[in-house]
Amino acid sequence: MLKLTAARCRPSQLAIRYCATIYQSQRDYKLAVGSIRKGQVVQHKDKPMKVMARDHVATGRGGAVIKMDLQDILSGQKLNERFKSSDSLEVLTLADESYQYLYSDAGKIHLLHGETYEEIELDESACEGGSRAISMLEDGMPIAVSFLTTPQTGTQPITFKLPANYEYTIESVVERAGQAAKGTVYKQAMLTNGTKVQVPEFIGEGEKIVVDIGELKYMKRA
Repeated sequence: MLKLTAARCRPSQLAIRYCATIYQSQRDYKLAVGSIRKGQVVQHKDKPMKVMARDHVATGRGGAVIKMDLQDILSGQKLNERFKSSDSLEVLTLADESYQYLYSDAGKIHLLHGETYEEIELDESACEGGSRAISMLEDGMPIAVSFLTTPQTGTQPITFKLPANYEYTIESVVERAGQAAKGTVYKQAMLTNGTKVQVPEFIGEGEKIVVDIGELKYMKRA
């Protein structure tokens, strides 16, 4: 379960932010299952579930069933369901807010809201991108947190994600041996967080580079 902890923030500030979040999240709507896509969050069996995969299967006499792999975004429980093409589900809207990374402790990350100074903690398992993305966290990094409001649970932070790319410092490089080849030549470098990436041969120790976090690839000099 994700934990929301308020710190250094007046109750009135929290109330204003929560009201804004609830207003946005309650603008939900029903959609035919045939129009629901992978990645959307739906209300099913009184639980918010993310569509992990879907498949349209034709049946006799022009009918069809929709198979969906669902995951409860609060508990992580997975479910396989079959729906008739005439069925519909309520699609839930997640509200994203910007936070700043503070530190990690015992499998949790601590984040700070830049305007209200509210502090929250989330399980590392809630990270979109998994453990590889967690290893790329840096002090002060902007983090997008998705909040969900339901009648059963109220407003809760559900998931968080790192920016698509970010600036990192090269700690060490492994120089290539032998004669330089034509074109761009790459060598292995280690960032200050211990992550290894391939960088062009002109990049040296102590330099700052921009890394694609999803692919763990060098993009450019910072």
